[in-house]
Amino acid sequence: MTIQMPIEETVAGRAGGVGRGRAPGTFGELLQGILGPGTDFLVTFPVDLYVEAVFEPDPQLDQVIVSPPHKNKARRLATGILSRYGVHTGGWLMLNSALPEGKGMASSTADLVATARAVDSAFRLKLPNRLLKQMMAEIEPSDGVMHPGITAFFHRQVRLHRRMGTLPQLTIAGIDDGESVDTVAFNRSRKPIPAHWAVRYGELLDDLTRAVRDHDLAAVGRVASASARLFQTFNAKPHLAAVEEICRDVGGLGTVVGHSGTCLGILLARHDPEHGPRLARALTELERLGRPLIVCRSTSRT
Repeated sequence: MTIQMPIEETVAGRAGGVGRGRAPGTFGELLQGILGPGTDFLVTFPVDLYVEAVFEPDPQLDQVIVSPPHKNKARRLATGILSRYGVHTGGWLMLNSALPEGKGMASSTADLVATARAVDSAFRLKLPNRLLKQMMAEIEPSDGVMHPGITAFFHRQVRLHRRMGTLPQLTIAGIDDGESVDTVAFNRSRKPIPAHWAVRYGELLDDLTRAVRDHDLAAVGRVASASARLFQTFNAKPHLAAVEEICRDVGGLGTVVGHSGTCLGILLARHDPEHGPRLARALTELERLGRPLIVCRSTSRT
């Protein structure tokens, strides 16, 4: 489907200023599975690790030059947006990311969303999310971090399924539990998830929707833990059992994983009076596993 832009959205000939944009990454997903044939979905879990993008138009250039130079998908998106809006200029696109690549932390999606926001800012395009998602779908499967809060998202189709809301802030005490994963290839390939599992995943999604609505963090932790265990069949985390034990020992809410990556963590409620001691104990125990530590907080900001 092609989205036709109104004439007034065409900005050919408009001089652009320096544009800036940013987008959060995620710590894996609170839930990922299927709801039926062709309905692979995930529930986003945005965290306070961001990609910052700067786009500086340069009329002396006829192309977008990106730094770091391997960020080709961001360059493709920036070029596509300029072309779609009739902006006949190149420019310099600079990305600064706090997100490691190939870990299931939505680094690639955050690159794209931050890039789109920087180009939008430079020319005041008012790029709608529907068009952004259409253009991203032409590049790769994506998370739903262009939307605020927690969402159920059809990542293969790059389409919103359900807005779920926000939660009280959570801390994630985690580890990187393996080598990098080509998350694009992983998400493009069909997982042999048994069809009858769709019923279970549907139940978990309903449970999680209620938990987010009610701010029931214990229930959020139960769903995230169940999803982590279910997905071991398709992308096993070697230290999941050990992290589950640490979670129980420190009184954590549950475990959360990058289903298509390598991150694995423990959920802790920030408002818990024992948050500090629980976090300290969790990090001490996690460090003994000999894997790099990751610590971040959930966010509802985009």
